Amino acid sequence: MNIVDLDVFEAVRRGYNSLETASNDEIIDYFASVDPASTVGHMSNIKGILFEQEYVEALAVQGIEAAMFDATNHPVTDIMVFGGLDGVSEIQLKATDSVSYVTAAMAEDPEVVFAVTSEIAAELGTGVVIDAGIENVALELAVGETLFGETVNPIGAFSLLRFLIGIPF
Repeated sequence: MNIVDLDVFEAVRRGYNSLETASNDEIIDYFASVDPASTVGHMSNIKGILFEQEYVEALAVQGIEAAMFDATNHPVTDIMVFGGLDGVSEIQLKATDSVSYVTAAMAEDPEVVFAVTSEIAAELGTGVVIDAGIENVALELAVGETLFGETVNPIGAFSLLRFLIGIPF
């Protein structure tokens, strides 16, 4: 799946009410002015919203109707999938490369179906989670390059920072 800048800007507009009508340049300026200590949190938030958008789009390509909830902080689940025997199913998405983060969420909500990044699905197995077919690193790169002008990589500064402060992302 090819994630483009416009997808990242759409995720920002969806997740930040104050930037809902902002131009791409205004969004870039906003993130250029944020406290560097909060960058990891912003990236994680935007990456999660972007993951929702990309997964719903990927399902549509497969002929599966799905939708995001209006609120980006919907309790427990992130998207609705329509059809099947139950009519509507709700799924929680996890845009991360942290197995422990996902397994903790699964233990907290054992009745919920989880769709995860390809890296996590490879480690946990598709009998346990749904492989969204989207790589965590692709999401990180898209957000990092679009909004922060940096390439984020698995051994880069953002990964090191999140490791040091214990934030999975």
